[in-house]
Amino acid sequence: MILSLLSLVAFAVPTHAQEKPYSVSLSVDRYVRLGDPVVVKLDLQALQDCQVPKGLFTGDSLQVRVDGKVLGFLGKKSTKESGVPLRAGTKLAVSIPIRSKDLVGKLPGKVKPGSILNCELGVPSVPTARAQFKMVKEPNSKSLAKLDLAKTKVALVTNFGTMLISFRPDKAPKTVENFVKLSLDHFYDKTKFHRVIPGFMIQGGDPNSKNDNPDDDGLGDPGYKINAEFNDLKHVRGVISMARSADPNSAGSQFFICHAAAPHLDGQYTAFGKLVDGLDVLDRICKVPLGVNRAGQRTRPIKDVVVLRTVVLPVWK
Repeated sequence: MILSLLSLVAFAVPTHAQEKPYSVSLSVDRYVRLGDPVVVKLDLQALQDCQVPKGLFTGDSLQVRVDGKVLGFLGKKSTKESGVPLRAGTKLAVSIPIRSKDLVGKLPGKVKPGSILNCELGVPSVPTARAQFKMVKEPNSKSLAKLDLAKTKVALVTNFGTMLISFRPDKAPKTVENFVKLSLDHFYDKTKFHRVIPGFMIQGGDPNSKNDNPDDDGLGDPGYKINAEFNDLKHVRGVISMARSADPNSAGSQFFICHAAAPHLDGQYTAFGKLVDGLDVLDRICKVPLGVNRAGQRTRPIKDVVVLRTVVLPVWK
């Protein structure tokens, strides 16, 4: 038995020696607006003393694939590419900003407004090192009337992950229009979820949350109010609804997403959509440490929960 085990070990050594001397993984936000930078996070570990292509750290060695078609490398791929020497066990985490136009510039034609491109960046020599995302050329808000809002979705890209929202314009048409318009105008970019109550809801959408003064959070709006559109949608986990004051017609831009069922809100607040992806992100946000807000309630996240960007995934009528 001992001899047979030794022979198995001896047989396995050459196979291991042929493996890549380093491991690579790539990640990127799942939704990106065309024109915004694409930030690729690269994690690399040297499994033995080795030379790693310099282009991995600059992004030049990343292969571009759009809608299933290979469009080449971000940079000029060379067989004589210089290497970076690394010691075995070295771990590196690198953020690589890539300009959208460097990706789009490889396409054979112009990208039309409303286009959603399925993009992939990869390392051909490491087949498992791939990052997939959707890059969207958003229309401007003047095209709102041409959108099918029952099929259009909005991605809330946060520093805790991405939540994807679908809408019910059949129940709250003006509210849905308002939310999508503000998203197309990038109104929600850099706002924070300023109020978090685990087991109830998270609230955001206040432009005041962009500043460094937490005492005015919850008081802001887009400069106008919209009328309530109370309906029969239930406030269950994942439902998005408009925040308001005691006046039913005082909603503007602030919204909340239910972490759990809140039946006492049914018919009292305008529910207008739900999460179709990202409930795990909602759960992560509800686990942030909380401090006290201006009213003495322990609902203010100590670590900022930021909407990095909204990305509208348009569907034309």
